[in-house]
Amino acid sequence: MKKVLFVAAVAVLGFTSCKKTWMCECKWSYNTTLDGIVDTKKNAQTACEAKSNATVGKTCTLLSH
Repeated sequence: MKKVLFVAAVAVLGFTSCKKTWMCECKWSYNTTLDGIVDTKKNAQTACEAKSNATVGKTCTLLSH
């Protein structure tokens, strides 16, 4: 019974909010990192931009896929 409820919950979440894993690529100094953000594209874009502003000289861009 629990398995059926879990599958139903996942199906409902999948249809109601279009959340994907977006990759936020950050470059600064000699480092490049890729962070996965699971959210809607708009929210992921905002979160990725916030990462840019958190560190001086850090540039983060949301990769499209």
